[in-house]
Amino acid sequence: MLEEDAPALRRLAKENKDYRARERLRALYALSLGDSVEHVVRVFDVDDSTVYDWISWWQTQRGLSDKPRSGRPPELSPEDKALIRKLVEKNNPQQHGINASQWDCSELSKYFARHGRAVPDEIIRKALKEMGAHYVKAVLKYAEVNERERRSFALKLVRELRGKNGAIVLFEDEMSAELSARKGYGWTFEKQLVIVAPQGRRDRLNLFGAVSPFSGEVIQLASKDAKADAFVRFLKKVCAKHSRKKVWLYLDNCRVHHSKKVKAFLRTRKNLVLKRLPAYSPELNPREYFHGFLRRKLLNNRSFASTRELVGALHAFTRRVPRAVVKSVCSLEPVYALAK
Repeated sequence: MLEEDAPALRRLAKENKDYRARERLRALYALSLGDSVEHVVRVFDVDDSTVYDWISWWQTQRGLSDKPRSGRPPELSPEDKALIRKLVEKNNPQQHGINASQWDCSELSKYFARHGRAVPDEIIRKALKEMGAHYVKAVLKYAEVNERERRSFALKLVRELRGKNGAIVLFEDEMSAELSARKGYGWTFEKQLVIVAPQGRRDRLNLFGAVSPFSGEVIQLASKDAKADAFVRFLKKVCAKHSRKKVWLYLDNCRVHHSKKVKAFLRTRKNLVLKRLPAYSPELNPREYFHGFLRRKLLNNRSFASTRELVGALHAFTRRVPRAVVKSVCSLEPVYALAK
């Protein structure tokens, strides 16, 4: 469709003095030469809906320059801000013909443009901040969550902690880690943060881990699988650490925790008591926060040559984390907040 326009796009991309229009023209010129939309999206760091908007813009107006701007930047009225609040709270851009799953400043700007108003992203961003909005990473809330059960658990846990009488309180969870690098945030003076990560290493291992939010103690065991035998080995490690004390181990309802082998082992270790967390409540498990800490500080942007190297890195990193840091990361504040 754009092939016939290639000469015009090339000429305009060279002549245009508006850098925004120049970038758009270069993107369309690449498409006219046979580049895919997916490749253009990566090179020009935009989303695919933006590229399709540029194509439509070019086909209808034969140009990609911004409209002339004059005078002061547009201001949003109280009615405009109320509309923005309503759109963000309902969070359904597709209902308004915007091809996105959630609103951001760019999509809200497109909404105003479709209604004949040119409102820059920065004006919308400023208005949202003034209204107390926050641009944050989403927290998933499971539809299956039983809030009454969660609150009951929090109240019971707080009571139990007051009367633990010297019992060691640990929170357990599992995570998987693979040899290939996980993409994560990091500073760079280049245009992109590039991590050399050999591919094809899909091997992974499972990490059983327990943490004490009171002492900062961490106990963990790496295994190639997450089956009952591996979990029993982890429980033996917990018992070896605290053979003379009562241990309360809080964990989720994963199937392996209910296996016959685990039940048989527990009958031989009367000092170890497993206590269940409510379903779909990872934020009530401090070990979940330690796993996030591991991913951010160790696993993101790093690949490993073998599972042996990965196991060594996990254990070495954990040993070097001060207990004060563990206690800070693995807070029980969500439990206390729910129990209020």
